This record gives sequence, structure tokens and C-alpha cells, in this order.
Amino acid sequence: MTSNQTNNLAALLRNQFSALRLVGAPLQLDEDRQRRMLLVPEQDWRGWSNFLRDGPLPSNPSAPTMLRRLGAATYRLAALAGRRAVAGEASWTS
Repeated sequence: MTSNQTNNLAALLRNQFSALRLVGAPLQLDEDRQRRMLLVPEQDWRGWSNFLRDGPLPSNPSAPTMLRRLGAATYRLAALAGRRAVAGEASWTS
């Protein structure tokens, strides 16, 4: 993989983490819950936390695996937030 491809992959992963945090914020998704949603063991999470602070791209779990997990987790959180918003609106308007 070229350095340009690695930089693009790193940027994509950071953007996906940002999306997860943005969607998870109203649900009070803290860092430990993020780690558990993404099925990352604590020892591997340190590498990902460092990566999010502009550290090197961790090897475990692999970048493609993490991208799939981030997409699935963000989708689940968005669906949950949507259901909560609809339920809150319905009870507030009745």
C-alpha cells in the first residue's frame, strides 16, 4: 500500500469514528461503550485511541474489519436514536 493510500485509509477511518461519535453523542456513548460496540479488546483499543489522536494506524483489528464494524455500529446507533426521537415526539405531542 502506498503512503497516499495509507493516508486516505487513515482519513476515512477517522471520519467514520467521528460519525460514530456524532451519532452516539445524544445516546451518551462513552469511549468504553464504543470499544465494546466495535468488539475491540482493551489492549487493542489503546492502539485505536492513539490512532484517533493522530497516531499510527493499528494492525489489530485490521482496517477493513474496523471499517465494517464502524459502519454497522453507526447504523445501529442511528436507528436507535431515530426510534427514541420518534417515541419522544409521540409522547410529547399527545
